[in-house]
Amino acid sequence: MLVKVTAKTQLPGTRRPPEAPPAVWAAFVAQGQWRNWTLVGLLGLVGLQSLAIIRLVTRPPEVVLVDAGGEATPVRRSVATDALLAFLAERSRPAEASVVRFTRDFIHHAIGVNSSTIDAAWPQALAMMAPDLRTRLEAEAARTRLVDTWRLAQRKTELSFEEIVVEDRTPELLSIRARLQRRTGPLIAGAGPTSTDRVQVDLVARVVPPTLARPDGLEVAEWRVAPLPVTHSSSKPGDADKGVPDAP
Repeated sequence: MLVKVTAKTQLPGTRRPPEAPPAVWAAFVAQGQWRNWTLVGLLGLVGLQSLAIIRLVTRPPEVVLVDAGGEATPVRRSVATDALLAFLAERSRPAEASVVRFTRDFIHHAIGVNSSTIDAAWPQALAMMAPDLRTRLEAEAARTRLVDTWRLAQRKTELSFEEIVVEDRTPELLSIRARLQRRTGPLIAGAGPTSTDRVQVDLVARVVPPTLARPDGLEVAEWRVAPLPVTHSSSKPGDADKGVPDAP
């Protein structure tokens, strides 16, 4: 007796779960195709966003003209003339009042040494310096124990500015000269000698974009202190000869 046996075969990849209705299986297949096209679309969108970001980053910045009353007028760089851009570059330089304020603040922090404020003043002076100068002087101050020495000295310094002059100026750098009188004495009046001297501080300030850390748009690239002749007598005979150590 012959028995007829029929075997059903399926191609690889078309196998479906047992007892799965055809409609459900078709829905799974359609969902998989939709997911693939969605991924392709998202990848394309990410590529377009990347191109847009690259164009925005590489595009020259727009210009904003601010008048004396604080009103801002945007000017597209593509339509700005060379003369206007040169004028705006000149206007964007730090004002004379900002240069004077920046110079006074730095000198007060750097050489207006006070034993009760040295812990805060010296870090503020370092923060106003360019990174390379700050690193060098910070290491030198640590080696010489500058802060500890002045904290234990129990001395204070009073500064009296005679002049602050911008000697030279370029778009990137300013050469500044400051002359002042420096009077150093004990924290408590009468507890020690007092000395008076005159010094000249020469600063090279670099113009940088204004930020919260650099509101004046300046940082000290280099500086030095040189003595000047004293034009009047010190408070006590012989005090000027005793002197005190200088800040770096």
